[in-house]
Amino acid sequence: MKQRDAIIAWTPARWAELRPETAGQVAVLPLSEAAGAAKRYMMRAGASSSALQAMSEEARIARLFIDFQTLVVRDGLDPQAVHRAFLAIDEYRFRIAPDTEGAEFEDPPEED
Repeated sequence: MKQRDAIIAWTPARWAELRPETAGQVAVLPLSEAAGAAKRYMMRAGASSSALQAMSEEARIARLFIDFQTLVVRDGLDPQAVHRAFLAIDEYRFRIAPDTEGAEFEDPPEED
């Protein structure tokens, strides 16, 4: 799914007492399906932000990787779990190192 259509929902690991069922977990959900499911988590980012919708493509992609860093470093989520969840976002898959599990080419290289 496109970044503009994706809701990133998570609960910081340190908030286990507040939301034990989702603490340390992340989900990337389509905006059209996120209303109920995202409420299980304490934090949300992505398509629900009007600021994201107004950003340039470069700024949106920077925001995506800043969100990744925030979930991992600030909120203590497992980097591989966040990576697997973010693979649902096209812009993430197309911009991570091509030899990373789950990476894709937006324009696949031509085969000889």
